[in-house]
Amino acid sequence: MAAPLSVEVEFGGGAELLFDGIKKHQVTLPGREEPWDIRNLLVWIKKNLLKERPELFIQGDSVRPGILVLVNDADWELLEGAPWPGDPAAFHSLCLSLNTE
Repeated sequence: MAAPLSVEVEFGGGAELLFDGIKKHQVTLPGREEPWDIRNLLVWIKKNLLKERPELFIQGDSVRPGILVLVNDADWELLEGAPWPGDPAAFHSLCLSLNTE
């Protein structure tokens, strides 16, 4: 069994509003039989950090289109489902609202 994993999770671009406006979270993920990957992290985030409107963050077993996920400043899709070593993970909304006033 893997030991608990301490990690920094960051939300930005408006995504932080779904998490009580808190941009950075230092969390400890519980130990588990299988190694952590980003999809497992998403499930944990939904159950433990997400405060409102999950449909704006999660779609199926992934993030909703318009949410950029970075692990160590690299696109998470480059990991291709590989075990995630607990590097910092950032979730940024790319859906921008333009003020036309």
